[in-house]
Amino acid sequence: METLTIHAVYEDGKLRPLTPLPLQDQERVLLKVMRHSAVQETQGLLQGLAPEVVQEVAEGDEFSVLS
Repeated sequence: METLTIHAVYEDGKLRPLTPLPLQDQERVLLKVMRHSAVQETQGLLQGLAPEVVQEVAEGDEFSVLS
């Protein structure tokens, strides 16, 4: 099988793929986990700003919707 890139959600101690996988039950795989942040999802929307500045804004408390 070729390499697949998928999106998954971590919940209750397990990774849950957001799409079906072409795997057999109990098949072993090698995972490379990368966090997918709001910065990556909105890349290019704030052109002209350094990626570090965009990340600081996106992950900072000042503009958080959770405050």
